[in-house]
Amino acid sequence: MTEKKHFKSHNINKFNLTFSNSLMECRVFWARVVSSENESLFTQYTKHTFYEIEYALEGKIDLIIGKNDKLRVNENDFVIIPPDTYHQIIDNDSEGARFIMAFEVQFKDERLSRASERLGELTPRSATEDMRELLDILLEKRYRDTPVRKRMITSLLESFFLEIVEVMIADAPVAEENGYNEVEARLGDILAYIHQHGGVGISVSDIARKFNISERHLSRTVLSLTGKSPKEHI
Repeated sequence: MTEKKHFKSHNINKFNLTFSNSLMECRVFWARVVSSENESLFTQYTKHTFYEIEYALEGKIDLIIGKNDKLRVNENDFVIIPPDTYHQIIDNDSEGARFIMAFEVQFKDERLSRASERLGELTPRSATEDMRELLDILLEKRYRDTPVRKRMITSLLESFFLEIVEVMIADAPVAEENGYNEVEARLGDILAYIHQHGGVGISVSDIARKFNISERHLSRTVLSLTGKSPKEHI
């Protein structure tokens, strides 16, 4: 039986980090760990002007939103709380713990700006590989305030936010133009590209990058339109 880790409440200092790329600009204000041993209940509803990630490190937590709706987050899941949201968090496990991170993000890409509304849907999500690596560095106290380590954490944060964006776009309703969505409109080009390059070892992710379409949306739509997945076409 795997021994459970126990997390002590502590602030993660010097976590004011920023990154910018062609898609977005993001700033992380602060991060901390809250342990049920010391802070089992936020007794007041709070409202803030930034996004907040609540990640269940141990046990389960309930998020009570707007004094009415309750959202359950299980161990190794996280939820993004949008700005201007009243909420209360209750740890359901006496040995529970959670990681909290406050951030703001500005999307430069118009399509991302439209899809960013999905950040406010309060949907629990499973941990990503980049988030696990980030938490491993921070919680095992391997973080040192050096330029190299700070750059490493910033890179992991950037990868983590890009993963969130990928999920956000893949789950978003597809905008239609003249009765066709983006994959439908370019299906002929996509299939032609596959048949031209399928013998040289291309992957589904290569095709998604080539046509600037999320891999999940590409696979789902090609399968529904042709009866075969992109991998089968390759």
